[in-house]
Amino acid sequence: MIAIVIGGTKGIGACAADCLRAQGWEVCTAARSSGDIRADIGTAEGRETVLREVRERYPDGIDALIANAGVAGMPGKPVSYVLRVNYFGVVAVVQGLYDLLEKKKGTVAVTISATVAYTERTKYFVDQLLTDCGDEERICAFMDSVSPENAAQTVYVSSKFALARWVRRVSASWAARGVVINAVAPGGVDTTIIPDMKTGPLFETATMAQPMPTVYFQRDLMQPMDVGATLAFMVTPAARGNVGAIIYCDAGSSAIVDTERV
Repeated sequence: MIAIVIGGTKGIGACAADCLRAQGWEVCTAARSSGDIRADIGTAEGRETVLREVRERYPDGIDALIANAGVAGMPGKPVSYVLRVNYFGVVAVVQGLYDLLEKKKGTVAVTISATVAYTERTKYFVDQLLTDCGDEERICAFMDSVSPENAAQTVYVSSKFALARWVRRVSASWAARGVVINAVAPGGVDTTIIPDMKTGPLFETATMAQPMPTVYFQRDLMQPMDVGATLAFMVTPAARGNVGAIIYCDAGSSAIVDTERV
């Protein structure tokens, strides 16, 4: 069994890769600065590198793809870089590897965010532009023109809203051709995407205001393996009954915020 893990060299993605290896899978990781394939899917060149190298390694097909790449922002990069990685990059790679998945009736798990369950959309959200327009250059230029404060507050969750919607839209037609795709929505996880959160005032604020650090009995963040194991399970044959599902692996965040939503 062959699995590709995008964003698979640290945090949640590395744990998912380890889980699959422990089950005897051959795992190929891709990431910006390390891994079996080094490429930045926030760029057209990086996306082409991933697609080319995966095709060269596995021309007969792949059994699973975990698209875990994601950023909340990066020093020296415009705010639109979040959209380029989290939405446009992930969609391009998953769509680009679809035929290799179809060859082996493979499965896909995409990482989104549990924040989509309890974030109220505002006028600065661009998730509908992402899914309904899809013009990367125009949307990214627009987002870079928005005030940094407003853009920073919305760009990450916009990308995850759009990714969840894209997964739901393609899931039925893909399943009809044998390829299963789902999304996993993590809660607050102790990874580099939210550095120093546990040691600063933000931890106490988030604990009281919204259930992001949701392991309340420990007053701690979830650990990468808490989500990595779920990601790994979602690409195994045992999970093929799930199609277009959003799996909230958030220690209860979504249930606490909106108990009545079903």
